[in-house]
Amino acid sequence: MIKQSRIKVGCPFCYEWLPDPELRFDVYSGEGARGGRCECGAFFVVDETGKAGGQALMDVRVLAAGGDLEKAMQLDSEKDFELKTKVIKPSSRRYADRIPGHAYMQPKVWAIRLKNREG
Repeated sequence: MIKQSRIKVGCPFCYEWLPDPELRFDVYSGEGARGGRCECGAFFVVDETGKAGGQALMDVRVLAAGGDLEKAMQLDSEKDFELKTKVIKPSSRRYADRIPGHAYMQPKVWAIRLKNREG
């Protein structure tokens, strides 16, 4: 059994602490991704390497679409959702070996908040 690490990072939308990510299979990646949902309604996934942003973006879109890839691909970034990322600070031992100052190589949280659709 893989030990799940805990993260302590605020939601990029509401700034409340995100719940511990769980291994999810209702995402784009076949092997699953670690993520969840904030109390504010935002969906998130964790890119532990800081190098898999495209995959994390697809994972969080599919997660927000309830696991439906076709629906996720129809979401319009201008009308249907807001996307934000947040670097996980290296205060956690798990992420302490990352290179300071290189945000593109540090673990990140990718979060999507769906916009309310009118009509």
